[in-house]
Amino acid sequence: MLCAVVCPNDAFRENIKPEEQINLDEFPSIGKFYKIEQDKCIEDEKNEICQLCFSARERNQIKDFFKIQKECPTHCFSIDSPIEGEVIIKKNKLHKCDPTGCKACVNICPTESFFIPESAEDVKKYGKIACNEDACFYCGACENSCPDDLIVVERKDIIINDPKKQGNYPWIKGWINGIKDILRQKLILGKEPIEIPLIEREVEELKEKVEEEIPQLSDEDRKKLNELNDKIQTLLRSSKVRYWMKDKKVNNITKELKKIL
Repeated sequence: MLCAVVCPNDAFRENIKPEEQINLDEFPSIGKFYKIEQDKCIEDEKNEICQLCFSARERNQIKDFFKIQKECPTHCFSIDSPIEGEVIIKKNKLHKCDPTGCKACVNICPTESFFIPESAEDVKKYGKIACNEDACFYCGACENSCPDDLIVVERKDIIINDPKKQGNYPWIKGWINGIKDILRQKLILGKEPIEIPLIEREVEELKEKVEEEIPQLSDEDRKKLNELNDKIQTLLRSSKVRYWMKDKKVNNITKELKKIL
C-alpha cells in the first residue's frame, strides 16, 4: 500500500478486500505537497477553484495543485514539495537536446517546471532547456522521459510523517530504512556531473602541453624542406607529368621523381 501513500500524482488507488483489513493511518506518510496561507484563504463554496482545492487536498494530485496555484482567487495556495533535491541538466551532453522537436520533459512535467529559453539572455544563461525548480517537486518524470539521458533528478531529503494511528507495525521500520538507503546513495557515489567549463579547461591544458612537445625545425632543415618543395612544384608544373597523373602512369611519374631527388 506504500505506492498509494506516497505517489504525488495519485496514480494508485487502494482496493482493499476484505475491507478494513488495512488502515492507511497505520502507515508513515510523505509530507504535503502544498502550503496555504490561512489568513488569506476565503474558502468560497461557490468558487470553482476553491471547490477543487477542497477535494484535491484529500489526496496528492499535483496537476490539480498546479492549477489551483495559478488560479487561486487570493493566491494563498502554493506548491511546496516535501522532497528536497536538485535537477541536473548534463551540459556536456546538451548538444544532443532537440527541445523543439522533442519536448518530452516539457510535456510530461506536471508542474510545467521545464521551459525552453527564448530570449538571448536566457539562452546564454540556461542553454537549450531549463527547469524552474521553484515549482519542481522532484518526481523524476523528466529524467525517465528524456531519450538522450540528459537529465538527472537527485533527491537529497524528504519529510516523513509518523503514522496517525500508533502501533507496532512491522512495515514501518523497513519503510524508513528504505528511504534512508535512497538518500545515502549520493554520499556513497560522491560524484558530481562534469561541466563543460571543466572539459574546456582540460582541453586547453592538454593543447598547451602538446604544443610544447612539438619539435621545431632547424634553419638547415627548413632550407632543405623548401628546396624539396620547389623541386616538387616544378615537377607538377610539367605538362607531361600531369598527363601521366591523369592516365595513372605511376611508373613514369616515379622515374621522373627519382631524377630530381
